[in-house]
Amino acid sequence: MSETSQKQPTMADLLLHVEKTFAVSVGDTIKGKVFLISKSQVLIDIENVGIGVVRGKEMYNEEYLSRLKLDEEIEAVVIDLDNEMGMLELSFRAIGHDKVWSEIKESYEGEKIMEAKIKDANRGGFLVKVNGVDGFLPASLLSPTHAVKQGSIEDKSVLNQMKKYIGQIFKVKIISINPEADTFIVSEKSVSDEIAQAKLSKYKIGDIVEGTVVGSVDFGVFVRFDEDLEGLVHISEIAWKKVEDPKTEFKIGDKVKAKIVEIDKENRINLSVKQLLPNPWIDFVKNVKPGDKFVGTVSKIVTYGAIIVNEEDIQALCHISQLSKTPLESPAKIHELLRIGETKEFKVLSIDTDEKLYLTLLDLETAKKIQEDITAKQKEKQENSENFTEE
Repeated sequence: MSETSQKQPTMADLLLHVEKTFAVSVGDTIKGKVFLISKSQVLIDIENVGIGVVRGKEMYNEEYLSRLKLDEEIEAVVIDLDNEMGMLELSFRAIGHDKVWSEIKESYEGEKIMEAKIKDANRGGFLVKVNGVDGFLPASLLSPTHAVKQGSIEDKSVLNQMKKYIGQIFKVKIISINPEADTFIVSEKSVSDEIAQAKLSKYKIGDIVEGTVVGSVDFGVFVRFDEDLEGLVHISEIAWKKVEDPKTEFKIGDKVKAKIVEIDKENRINLSVKQLLPNPWIDFVKNVKPGDKFVGTVSKIVTYGAIIVNEEDIQALCHISQLSKTPLESPAKIHELLRIGETKEFKVLSIDTDEKLYLTLLDLETAKKIQEDITAKQKEKQENSENFTEE
């Protein structure tokens, strides 16, 4: 048998005998039907030509492959007319990239909700994949459900807390795209804002809600209710008494009832806990007058006097001028007369209409004279200042 007769025809040889209408060259885009899908390769039946294979990095990505179906007609690019298996070597890379980015642009322009898989986290946010393409979700654009608030976690490391989300799927919207760099930016907050706005429409100022404390900061606590609505209880709305640190009043996970006191133009919700509690001041002022005893504990010493709190959480000020008949030389001298935590008997000096209570350690007549002198000096100083401004 001759050498020529033993030589098997290659795919390139066979293609020479195919009609011109079916001529195939490297770089062509061809169509065929999928007849085998595996993790390592995809085989395509190309009518009047033969079998093509897509493998390795030319399969593009898992997301693209997951959409393929048997007998589906798809496109691929020819990269070799005759590989070692005698097949056409094909690629999905260019086709897949164009198709996926076409969908991404369509979703971006249509503001569609997409699914983003969290791949990794850094201090700035999350690395995500959407339709197999890498994107970024900034921490500032997380929904209230996933936002990490300082002081809201047991973990001291915010990054460690963020990494707990790796592998999860977040609903997002694409807010910025960069096809040249093969990346984009997504926002989870824009999706949650839409849902929250729809839910928020059924609430009004004055409504009472029940929720869970999910965050604590210096200026208040955050309460989540109705699954994904979140409001702030400002430190001034936590209790009728003066609160120094919100963390001493509420812990993460505490269940609380609160009243909606404001919903601003940006749908930020302000809540109040204290407005659902009895106001101790109302009963107090009904039964007290200047000269009455006030037994309270020194809770704080400041440059202008001492803050005193009684058992009913009524808070009062004993001014530095009301601590001794002899004027104190400096605020430091207050510590020689009072100690924080000390319980002492004072007299009520005056009560303001704006819920301010003033105390004294002096006899009432002397105390009132000192108070009147201070008020007169302040008034004179103010008048002199106004006259100076006019001149």
